[in-house]
Amino acid sequence: MDYLCEPICRITIAIEPLTTAIGPAGDVLYVPFRITGGTVSGLEPETASVMGTDFASMYADEKLTHQGQFVVAHGAGDIMFSYTGTSQAPEGAYDDLLDGKLPGKIPCKLVVQTASTRREWRSLNRRPLIAVGTFDGDAGRLDVMLLALP
Repeated sequence: MDYLCEPICRITIAIEPLTTAIGPAGDVLYVPFRITGGTVSGLEPETASVMGTDFASMYADEKLTHQGQFVVAHGAGDIMFSYTGTSQAPEGAYDDLLDGKLPGKIPCKLVVQTASTRREWRSLNRRPLIAVGTFDGDAGRLDVMLLALP
C-alpha cells in the first residue's frame, strides 16, 4: 500500500547543548539542548522566531531519541510544536559523546503534534504529523520537512 504525505513546511532549528552529556545512567547518556532560533519556511511570511528545548538520550546502540518542544512566534497566531523520535548515529557515537563530541549529520524521524489558534493551523492540531530530515550535533541544527498523513 502506498502512502502519500502532504508537505506542510520545512523547519530548521538551531540547538546548543546546555551541558556536557549527563551519565552514563545504565546504558544511556542524556543531553539537554536549548533551541535558540531557526526558521519555518512555507508559512507566509517565513517565520524566524523559534525558542524551545530538545532533551536527547543516547543509548549504547547509538540510537539518539529526541523529546522536544518549541514555539514559533507568528503575527497571525503562534504555533507550538511538540515532537518525539529517533536519530540513528554511526557506531562509536556513544563513546564519542562520553568524550564530549556530538554526532555529526544523521537521519532522523519524528512524530509531531501542533497547537495553534492560527486559522490555517487549527486543522493540523488533531492530524497525525511526521517530520523527516537530519540532526547535526556538530553544526547545532535539526532540519526536517513536516508532513501530514492522509
